[in-house]
Amino acid sequence: MRIEGMNQNVHLIASISALITLNAQALEEFIMPRMQQNTYLSHAKPAEQFGLQMVEGKHGLTYQGSPKIPGKQKVTVAFETGPIPLIKISNTPQNRSMNVLLDTGSPVSWMEFGTSLDFGTEFLGTSRKQLRYPGPLNTGGAPGFAAVVPRMDMGYVEIYNTPLYVRMALHSLGPFARGIEAPHVDTVFGYDFMKNFEYVRFDFQKREVLFSTTDIYVPDVDLLMTVATIKKVSEGGLAVEGSIVGSTTPIILDVAGDYHFSRGDVKVKVTKQVSLGDVVWRQVPTLLLPTGEKRAPRAGRKMLERYTLTVCPKRGVVYFERLPE
Repeated sequence: MRIEGMNQNVHLIASISALITLNAQALEEFIMPRMQQNTYLSHAKPAEQFGLQMVEGKHGLTYQGSPKIPGKQKVTVAFETGPIPLIKISNTPQNRSMNVLLDTGSPVSWMEFGTSLDFGTEFLGTSRKQLRYPGPLNTGGAPGFAAVVPRMDMGYVEIYNTPLYVRMALHSLGPFARGIEAPHVDTVFGYDFMKNFEYVRFDFQKREVLFSTTDIYVPDVDLLMTVATIKKVSEGGLAVEGSIVGSTTPIILDVAGDYHFSRGDVKVKVTKQVSLGDVVWRQVPTLLLPTGEKRAPRAGRKMLERYTLTVCPKRGVVYFERLPE
């Protein structure tokens, strides 16, 4: 019986490989059938094996912990395309690479199923209890399960045991890709990933991002416009203290969003005034957030790219510096 069970697993894995091969030509989203999902999830490993913990969160069972970044590291990575903060990350030993969208507006990180296979990702949990994504984000009809990436290389910096959620679909991250079609978005690193660094600096003029695990960031006093205080919001993501027409409110900084401003409290095409710290924007083009539970307003990339943003999670501040002339 044991041999038969092993043979069944071999056949299931072979059938998954065949599905992946056949579907690769179309490059259309393919949500993995539940039987194939279960085949991979049955090999889930305890979170503690990777220096993480299984905990009961607000919406259900999830993981807690951070990736391991040995030593003091600092690396600058160029954007792959235009002003979008999308970078290339590799796994040198396996000769694999992926396109990663840096999304400060997302509280958690996501990976496409096929990419998870390329990077040797391990699912977290046990054979009977997997960590299914418990949060409120729209996953686009495909479930997500907690996993860990054993190793990835960001430039010359090696990063180990990075936790994230794998969206159980091929060729698509659904809504997490933020409508970006080229280059294809394989993975999204949310604010949960960026919080592990001393600072992350987005330079939209040079079209690059700097990650540092060391050195407290010292802004250029001649360029510094404001220091915004990081605030906690219910839906997560990077939010700072701000205001809308003088009314104080946390505002999420969404560097991956291709828009100016979005809000759900009122339907308007233009917001008269938005402030982040001491920086003020007037007559800001505005989108309406989806209706439903109350959500914090968002400042998109078209607002933020006028400045160099340095996010300092451990100090709880974001520096806004004007672009040098």
